[in-house]
Amino acid sequence: QASAVRSLEREDLGASPGYTAAMIHSLGAMSQVSAPRLDEVKVERGANRRNTFATFGGRRALSFESMGSLEPRTSARSMAMGESWRRLGFVQAELSESPTADEATDGPALSDTPLGRIDHFFQVSKRGSSFPREVRAGCIAFMTMSYIMVVNPAILSKASSPGNVFEETSILTATTLTAAFGCVTIGLLSRVPLAIMPGMGLNAYFTFSFCQKTGATWQEALSVCFVSGVLLAVLGGLGVCDLLASQLLSEHLKKAITVAIGVFQAFIGFQEMGLVVASPRTLVELGDLSTSNPMLYLGIAGFCLIVILLIATSVPGEMLIGMLVMSAVAWATGLADMPEGFVSVPDFRSAFEFSFAGWDPQGGKLGTMMIGTIVFVFVAIFDMAGVQYGLLGLAGLQKDGGAGCAGARNRNFASTGLATVFGACLGTSPAIIATESCAGIVEGGKTGLMPIVVGVLFLLSTFFAPVLCAMPAAATSVPMIIVGAFMMSPAKDIDWNNPRLAFPAFITITMVPLTYSIHGGIVAGILVDKLLWLATDFRCGAPLRSAPEAESSAAEESASESTESGDP
Repeated sequence: QASAVRSLEREDLGASPGYTAAMIHSLGAMSQVSAPRLDEVKVERGANRRNTFATFGGRRALSFESMGSLEPRTSARSMAMGESWRRLGFVQAELSESPTADEATDGPALSDTPLGRIDHFFQVSKRGSSFPREVRAGCIAFMTMSYIMVVNPAILSKASSPGNVFEETSILTATTLTAAFGCVTIGLLSRVPLAIMPGMGLNAYFTFSFCQKTGATWQEALSVCFVSGVLLAVLGGLGVCDLLASQLLSEHLKKAITVAIGVFQAFIGFQEMGLVVASPRTLVELGDLSTSNPMLYLGIAGFCLIVILLIATSVPGEMLIGMLVMSAVAWATGLADMPEGFVSVPDFRSAFEFSFAGWDPQGGKLGTMMIGTIVFVFVAIFDMAGVQYGLLGLAGLQKDGGAGCAGARNRNFASTGLATVFGACLGTSPAIIATESCAGIVEGGKTGLMPIVVGVLFLLSTFFAPVLCAMPAAATSVPMIIVGAFMMSPAKDIDWNNPRLAFPAFITITMVPLTYSIHGGIVAGILVDKLLWLATDFRCGAPLRSAPEAESSAAEESASESTESGDP
């Protein structure tokens, strides 16, 4: 039935601003057709109605009758009739057509209510979601992102120097407010289920590579963040970021990046849980499995609980339930400290403390400042290009005309740039699209409402940080592992029998978790991909082609070889 509706949309209706409700009749006739195939579509129009007859397999099986506009103006009579059809067990589908004049004035407007306007703006119903699902997804994403409130201040505070302390409490305030601002911005501008927070990796570069190695102060580092944020917002708005990413990232690399991020997420989760620990001999090894490490067993029990809820029940919010249960058990048994308080006053001591003294050409630091800016910008572009591709694909929005288009991707880059500028003003490292957004997407988030919920929770956490930061690492680690499993599916779409495509994908997937760097793995994959691209196109004196053309040619050659060998 859904296939029939899609066929009718392609063959007859096209794209128009309104929608009509189509009621599917003759369901019994449909079940008698063994192999439905659309043979003919015949439309009979009247003054205020239109009947569409579809013939499948030589038999007229279905008829569609327009029942009135669904959007933006819906007649009360038509909606009531449509509800009656649904109660009788018939199926309703949405077909594109403009409302008639009498429908436009018959009854109240569906989008006149506040919820109706919100639904229309974020396309909640159109993308197959609901308000409770978006709120639940936002809560899940926030819980998996909440670790940044503890980790980011711990890393950035190490950029302090004698007599110039970078206070952790002020960094915590800057972290939460930057995440709140970024999430609300991308939710309103792009309307996609992607959340923003200060990026892991970029905060390490801020502290260890920029401040400690070059001798720059944290105030000068914040000015570099400010400039890089401005550049990212401008270049993103102009489409330069998306252009660079599209030219440098081939399809198989985009799929590999999704898988690599999933492995990386799971690896971090195993570390946080304590199942994987550092080793001086083999770099990593199995953690302490003795009974003296009860936190590990709490994490394993929480993992089993969430997996059972996911597979064996239909209870919504499985990961949120599991995290709350683990936290409650840890607090009750003394495995984790109870919150020392419930409310804290935001600390703004690092706000507007950035210094542009290093940009003085006579100061000797201009080269260092420019290199730092370039690194921040390009790392953010490569990181976000792969992340947003993978996450939108996970949400089923990659081919969506709105969420997956170039304009939306440009707004994603611009939103992140604006969040970086905002964060530099308050006192934190550059922001990126959080890979932890996938936890909310797996929970069902499909619209910009999800990051707005995340933003509101981050805003509230500015005042309730003691409670949220008391959540044990085992509780937030389990969703990372489970989400990593969900991100493995693109691996099946990579042609592993074609070395031209397999080697760059393999390098990307392995380098991201093994180097603990998303951008490091992406750059390594790009370099190998371009090397093989040049080698392939210069083979036998072939003219130089673009990377997408080379990839398409490689895929066609692989398919041809499979056909010649009799492999279907």
